[in-house]
Amino acid sequence: MSRFFFSAGQRYGDRVVLDDDAARHLRRVLRYSVGDEIELCDGVGGCFRACLITAGDSVVCLLGERLPGREAAVRCTLAFALLKGEKSELLLQKGTELGVAGFLPFTCRHSVVRPETKKVTSRMDRWQKIVRAAAGQARRDLIPPVSSLHTWPELLTCLTQFKKTIFFFEGEGGVPLAAALRDVFPGDRVLLVTGPEGGFNKAEATEIRALGAATVTLGPRILRAETAAVVAAALALYEAGELGGSA
Repeated sequence: MSRFFFSAGQRYGDRVVLDDDAARHLRRVLRYSVGDEIELCDGVGGCFRACLITAGDSVVCLLGERLPGREAAVRCTLAFALLKGEKSELLLQKGTELGVAGFLPFTCRHSVVRPETKKVTSRMDRWQKIVRAAAGQARRDLIPPVSSLHTWPELLTCLTQFKKTIFFFEGEGGVPLAAALRDVFPGDRVLLVTGPEGGFNKAEATEIRALGAATVTLGPRILRAETAAVVAAALALYEAGELGGSA
């Protein structure tokens, strides 16, 4: 069953008027008609079974029963170094599908991409659309937020907002991911930090470790930055018991 998101301004009591993009997709691509059922989510955790009651120029749905939640109990935010081309878009899409709770892009010393402010704003708008579409496809209850672009020092100030920070680093001194997540429980917030194409340098590793981050490696092989980010998210959610794990 297809799942779509709506905003508070689209809801009128127990009725929701879908936006143009969703309405067009339902009519022209999915060929839905009056009487068909879909799932609608308000983007902040509330999801409902709904029935189409009009399917003309505008699509209006009648909300029904509230659906059980599907979000991960352990909330993993992925802090990723800005990557070249469409690589950041790939990890946003796949991270959303996996169950990442939010995204925090940043730049650091070895970042290849350092866009101008205007380009960052344009990119953020596109990213939000990608995350929204992926959340609907994956039948998420929430649309993971994408934070504004941070510098490395700004990222470090965010660590206090999380129960645990996992720093993925190919250098020495890493611990197994399962051990790093041993004291993480449902309701906790975890920050996963992955690097740019050029990797992190030792000074950055020293700085984030000094703030309590646990250093974890992804094995003896060097992964591409976008691959490392997706693998890190998948493994962390698995170890937390959110992808079939036993935690």
